[in-house]
Amino acid sequence: MEKLGRVFFFGVAYAVMLAGMGAGIWLLCRLAGMGLEFLRTGKVKKPDKGFLGGASLRAKASWLVCCLEEALLAGGLEPYPDQPGDCPWHPLLALLWQVAELPAPLVDGKWLEEAIGWLPSEVLTPHPSPDKPRSQGEQERFAAAWALYTRAGYRMACLAPLVELPVRLVRDYWDDPTARSDDILALLEEARRLLEDYNIPLPPRDRVEFLAKQKGLGPGEPFVGRQCSYFVPWC
Repeated sequence: MEKLGRVFFFGVAYAVMLAGMGAGIWLLCRLAGMGLEFLRTGKVKKPDKGFLGGASLRAKASWLVCCLEEALLAGGLEPYPDQPGDCPWHPLLALLWQVAELPAPLVDGKWLEEAIGWLPSEVLTPHPSPDKPRSQGEQERFAAAWALYTRAGYRMACLAPLVELPVRLVRDYWDDPTARSDDILALLEEARRLLEDYNIPLPPRDRVEFLAKQKGLGPGEPFVGRQCSYFVPWC
């Protein structure tokens, strides 16, 4: 029995040693590759964390909306509906999906103005501006957003930034998205980290592959982004 125990101990130690050697070899090869890259180009290429790096701004914004929908499902706020569109978050999601489809959603600022009116940072602020007059439509939108977010409760800790991210992407980078591509990719990374931190699945591979095909240095060509949605009908 003692001999068997020794054999088991040495077996485990040998396996650990092999694993360490494998990790060391992988690290050595990676460092060697980085060294060769530096000698060839004079700089080390940073890993591209933005897997949609070559996709259009519309596609990147659409992926962010997909992340929001995944969070809604994971939080139990929206089960897979029997009939498309039958969900409280539908008005907001339908608006966000317009980014992929409208020929020029920001020509007159109408889309952006409406989207900003839905932002949790605007709706849930503890000191709303009393001097800002609201139209009937704005009052109704504010009431709908307030009810939506207060009903979500503690889950807004995750949902609020996911609502804000696609609007920030369009607001800050629509006119010149190539000038600060690293900042754009940082927004995608922020959404990815949020989902991982809350143990929420990332958007499915088929949606990522579809969006990755929507190439473009700027906003890109319109496409039917709603086909990536669980809640907004597209056919």
